[in-house]
Amino acid sequence: MANYASTVLLDALSEITDTAQKDLRAPQYGATRMFNDHKREVILNFDQFKNIEIKSDLQTAKVDYIKRSSRSTSSSRSAAPSGAMGDSGRQTLSFVTYADSFTISDDNVRNNRYEAAKILAAQIRNARLNIGADIETAMVAALEAGRSTTQGVRSLSTWDGVNNIMVTSNANDANYYNYMETDLKALNYFGRLQEVHSYNLHALAMEQTAQGSANSTNLQFQYGDIDFYNSSSITNSTDHFGTSYVSEIGALGLVDWIPGKNRTGLMGHADFDFMSVPDPFGVFDQFAVAVYKKVQDSTSGDADIGGTTQDAVWIYEWSIDVAPFITPITSDKAVYKYALSKS
Repeated sequence: MANYASTVLLDALSEITDTAQKDLRAPQYGATRMFNDHKREVILNFDQFKNIEIKSDLQTAKVDYIKRSSRSTSSSRSAAPSGAMGDSGRQTLSFVTYADSFTISDDNVRNNRYEAAKILAAQIRNARLNIGADIETAMVAALEAGRSTTQGVRSLSTWDGVNNIMVTSNANDANYYNYMETDLKALNYFGRLQEVHSYNLHALAMEQTAQGSANSTNLQFQYGDIDFYNSSSITNSTDHFGTSYVSEIGALGLVDWIPGKNRTGLMGHADFDFMSVPDPFGVFDQFAVAVYKKVQDSTSGDADIGGTTQDAVWIYEWSIDVAPFITPITSDKAVYKYALSKS
């Protein structure tokens, strides 16, 4: 057990994908993945953020972007033209730390039917699930805050100006994604789209993608140019069958960051070990891990686990800092909200 924090951690990480423990099943984290999947393409100075050593410097780093320069054209040529200067903008990202801690007891492991690696794997997965739930909620909130509040030239569905949603009637459910994609083309988004939805809309997609070329009704025409994500954190009105957020690829990104001391490999100091490990769920790059080693009395009080008065314990803290980014545009916002009505 002397090398519990390092050797057993590696064994635990290899077991964390155990699919037999259904109480530890993970959501799909659709909104988080939507922000994460193209982060390096969207945030061009992504590595600058990743290499920052301390959080106080991280909070002042900025994302640079080019602004649209819109003006009326002239109706004649000039012998002495004077051109307008272009403009750029800088946006500071708002980072939030997400951390969760758990304790591993040597006495508890010795008295448990599960071996150390399995106990640690379960604790790691629990911590990752707790952190993932809070991040997913925050990413959905970022989409909601960053959605367009104008109808623009979108006309295929009904504009709900109170909630800023384009609503498709249930009678037109076969065209829900077709209308969405067409609307965004009207707004000059011609690239591939990302769309995250409440889970009810998965049923719609499953039904319609089953209507292939061999069927009398082929509905696959509207599923060719969209990357779909599911999220159980999206709030859906009782009036709606399902709710979506959609944007063109290149509009959403995030920065996931851990402190410099964790990135350097295993660093021991006093009673602490600092390290980093890959995200066991494969969403982010790395998680920061701090391991505090101490001796406790496990025979009384809150620490009474039936152990001894000299129980060796390891307190693990898993953490990550995350900041979402939505590409600013001059006259609108780059995220659009849609809903399929029940009526």
